[in-house]
Amino acid sequence: MGRSAVNVVEEDFSVSGPTHLDAIDWAKPDHQCSIMACLVQATYVLESDRKRKNQEPLAPVWWKCFGFELIKTFVDDKDSSIFGAIFRNTRYNDQTPQAPRFVITFRGTMLEGGNISQDLSHDLLVGDGGLGSTSRLKKATQYVDSHISEFGSEGIFLAGHSLGSSMAMLVGANMATKGIHIKTFLFNLPSCLTDEKTSRRLIARFLQITPLIVGLAVSVGIFPIATIASLGMSASVIMIDTLVVASGIATLTSLAALIGSCVLAMQKRMMQCQTATPFTPYLFVNPGDPVCKNWVTYFRNHLKEKKRSPFQLAGFVESGVLSINSTRSGGILEAHGLKQWWQQGMNLLHQDEYRLS
Repeated sequence: MGRSAVNVVEEDFSVSGPTHLDAIDWAKPDHQCSIMACLVQATYVLESDRKRKNQEPLAPVWWKCFGFELIKTFVDDKDSSIFGAIFRNTRYNDQTPQAPRFVITFRGTMLEGGNISQDLSHDLLVGDGGLGSTSRLKKATQYVDSHISEFGSEGIFLAGHSLGSSMAMLVGANMATKGIHIKTFLFNLPSCLTDEKTSRRLIARFLQITPLIVGLAVSVGIFPIATIASLGMSASVIMIDTLVVASGIATLTSLAALIGSCVLAMQKRMMQCQTATPFTPYLFVNPGDPVCKNWVTYFRNHLKEKKRSPFQLAGFVESGVLSINSTRSGGILEAHGLKQWWQQGMNLLHQDEYRLS
């Protein structure tokens, strides 16, 4: 749940970045959206730079052009990959109250050499509700706690994309239980409105076709045999968001239900021992992305009517600010991509706030 392999040119700010944002107005929601997305992109590119080693780094311009500096990276204990970062706004004192002092970001899954195994293992842990017990999330929570202890909680923003947005959500919700409310930007947060019976049926169906999916993935060169073997057959379930584009095997509806049900299991487990908190994240959704589109249904049909939803999703997020990108996407990967959230001409519908009570 993140992004597929990209060309270096797509990480080049001068080619793919929001060069049109030459004057930043933090009072504008679309400017906040664009810059937060760019800082999440910076986290992706930091990891790409790490793997490129001696080549000229591409990441710094993604934060320097907006007046930020990198003060910390979050490094995975197992594969040494960078999965998160903390940025400081060097212009904070000269900007409006809406500007952040610090931004903490988390990247999503990177389906590229060196990242596949560990990133997808976290996707699988999301599936069984174990993301909260991973060293990544524990480390992120520890760093955020430490940062707040040193600098205070004022002016801190959280942001993440796809799997990274699940991490940002958990960190933000955890802080809220302590009475610390951090403005949280969640891009393409996975979700699905499905009950447990439907989830089990869909997962069983996908497991039946797993051998076919894995065989096709290997035959077309998407994943090497060694990688498939190291992850195990169950990992292919999480790979479907990429494979569906190449093979056309699964329907988008089933894809959304499968990935969503995995995330819902995690959400339900994480909140079983927690009381409701006034955690109100900002969700950025593209209706063409089956991974996150059902947030629209959830917010409009359940929260707007002030009814408790029969679906598992209602057990976690009971308030939020929903923004919808209504610009027509060129396909599922583009609709799930991060780039859409900083592009000029983005048709961002009015932000609507929903609360259950």
